[in-house]
Parts: sequence; C-alpha cells; structure tokens
Amino acid sequence: MLQFFIEITRNFYVLTLLLGCLLCFLLLANKYKTSACSLLSVWVIFFILELVQVTLIAFNIIHYESYITFDPFYGPIFYLYARTLVQDTPLSHNDVFHFLPISACYLFMLTWPFCFGVVCALGYALYTLRYINQQPLTQGNRKNVIWLRRLSQYQLSAWVIVFSVLCIDNTLPVPLSKWVSLASYIPMCVGLFILTYLNFVKPSTVQGVLSRVEENLSSQKKFKCSEHVDLVKKLTHAMQSDRLYLNPQLSLSELAKHTEINTTDVSTTLNLCLQMSFYDFVNQYRIDEAKRLLCRSRSKILAVAYDAGFNSKSNFNRLFKAHTGVTPSEYRKHSCAIESPSLSH
Repeated sequence: MLQFFIEITRNFYVLTLLLGCLLCFLLLANKYKTSACSLLSVWVIFFILELVQVTLIAFNIIHYESYITFDPFYGPIFYLYARTLVQDTPLSHNDVFHFLPISACYLFMLTWPFCFGVVCALGYALYTLRYINQQPLTQGNRKNVIWLRRLSQYQLSAWVIVFSVLCIDNTLPVPLSKWVSLASYIPMCVGLFILTYLNFVKPSTVQGVLSRVEENLSSQKKFKCSEHVDLVKKLTHAMQSDRLYLNPQLSLSELAKHTEINTTDVSTTLNLCLQMSFYDFVNQYRIDEAKRLLCRSRSKILAVAYDAGFNSKSNFNRLFKAHTGVTPSEYRKHSCAIESPSLSH
C-alpha cells in the first residue's frame, strides 16, 4: 500500500512540475508585463524550484535532509499579487518590510527545526483573505475580488492542511515520516492546477491584464468617437430624415454609398461610437416605425412589418419582442389607443 502511494505521489509531482513550467512560460510570455503577472510568475518559480527538490527526494536521487524550503516566500508574494491585482497599484519601497518575516523564519530555522515557513505562509494567508474581504465590490474590481477570495480561501485551507500534516509528521517514525512530509505538498500542487486552469479560462483576469485592456479600449473608443462625430450625424440623418430603413434590402454598402462614407468607417463608427451592429442600428428605427404604425392604423401585423421595412413576419415578431418585451399584437392591445378608423390604411 505504501509503495503504491509512493508511485502515485511521484507521478503526480512530475505532472505538476510540467504544468508549473507551462504556467510559468505563459506568465513570462505575457506581452503586457504587469506587476501582478510578474509577482505570480515569481510565486510559481519558487514553487517549481522546491517541487523539483521534493521530486528528486521522492525518486531517492537526493537526501531528504538536504533540500531548501521556500515556504516563507509564498505568503508575502501571494499577498502582494492579490493587492496589486485588486488595487492595480505598483510595488513601493514600503513593501520591503514584507520580507522581514521571511528573514526571521530562516533565522529561526537555523536553530530550531520547526515549520516556521508554513506558519509564515499560514499567517499571510489569513492576512490576505482578510484584506480581500475588506475590499468593496465595485464595477472595476468585482471580477478580481470574487475569484481572488475563493482562491485565498483555498490557499488558507491548504496551508492549514500542510501545517496539520507536518505536526503529525513529527510523531511518526522514519521512513513513514519522510513520505508524510513529502505528501504535504499535494494541497499546494492542487492549488497550482487550479491556478493553471483559471489562467487558461480567463488569462486577462489572472495576469492583471483585464483592467489595462479595458482602459486602453476605453481611451481608444473616446479617441475614435471624437473623430467620428460628423459620421454619426450623417448616419443618423440617413435614418431619421431620409428613412433608409424602410428599404427591406438595405445593406451596409448601400448605407455607406448614400452617406458618402466608406464601408469600413461606417462599421467602425457604429461599433465604437454607437456600440451596435449595422443591423441593430437599422432595426431600432424599423421597430420605432412599427410601433407608430401599430398605434395609428388598423393594418394587419404583416402589413405593418412590410411598411416598417422588415422582409418577413417571423423576423419582425422576433425583433419586436426582443426590443419591447411583448409581441406586436400585445403592444397594439395594451400600449396603443387606436385613434380613428379613418386613419387605417
């Protein structure tokens, strides 16, 4: 049974090393080079270096007593990563004080063979979770705060497990003590799997790129729209005054030709400045026209659809309900007062 556990543990650590190297490569290859991304890559590098030693011990290549632990580094680095990700602030000179507990742990370990590094990591896990829970949820940091809170909760649980295992380890005889101690890395390995998965699912959030990308897109939209004010006026005039939307076959190229704007600029203006596609832009005018016709005439729904510029009743019904929340018939019945039979077509 022990031998089976040993083989499983060895293979699991090798797999984790490969996954850690992949995650580290993805973080270092990030073109934005954010502070959060750099801190997370440092955390992964420290864990890989320690896990390499653990794996070599598991394969009996080096002695159990000869490896160097980096446990004191994990807590402070993860705290700085979380803070940078939430507040989007760079590191300062005051952050050097976070390395004092690291130095103290190594000094204590020289004279007392106790798991001070795990105690440091556990303390910082509590501190990090408390810091994240104190952060107000705003539109800008909501995504970061929620998933960081969950990751911090797992990290705290993992360090509690590690600390408990190491405390039990002191009461066990060798060689069982050796393998129990090596097994204490399993929770953090699972944490690395979770982190890698999150990096694949939402890399911009994990690497601290999301806020920067949104900021760049926002400034880009503002810059583009300031140059396209006249184009917006031309497009709006073509709909409101020239009523091009009444043409069921109206296309982007025809709208561009009518307004004397090239097709690319029309599409860019609609997407960036009005934040809608060509069809959404045209259909909003058709829906408004249909609402007017429904209230001012007794024409059949199909006739209203064609008169408003739609080319099929099914498409009209679908878009009308999407915009108003009710069908054309319901809209006429509840939202309109038919003025007079003399107005019917």
